[in-house]
Amino acid sequence: MPRINEQELAEILKLNQQQIDQLSYEAAMQKLEIIVEALEQEGTPLELGLKLYQTGNALSKKCGLALDAAEEVMLQLRGTIENPSEAPFDPEKDGR
Repeated sequence: MPRINEQELAEILKLNQQQIDQLSYEAAMQKLEIIVEALEQEGTPLELGLKLYQTGNALSKKCGLALDAAEEVMLQLRGTIENPSEAPFDPEKDGR
């Protein structure tokens, strides 16, 4: 497994919640993947592992919310391009 770029990891760990909230889904997912790789490496110190986990958890929530929002829009937009139709989102009927 390739070693993680320590500088890149340090930059990710500096992110605060507001900065995470402003990331695009793709950027958040990319950073989350780097954190997962770092956590999977042997010899990660406990303190660093906890910081990685905390930041990874915030990034994971960001990605989950973005996916939920996209799913809601997809479920609401129905019909065809020529005749689009919007329906209110009903979790009981339209949910997973």
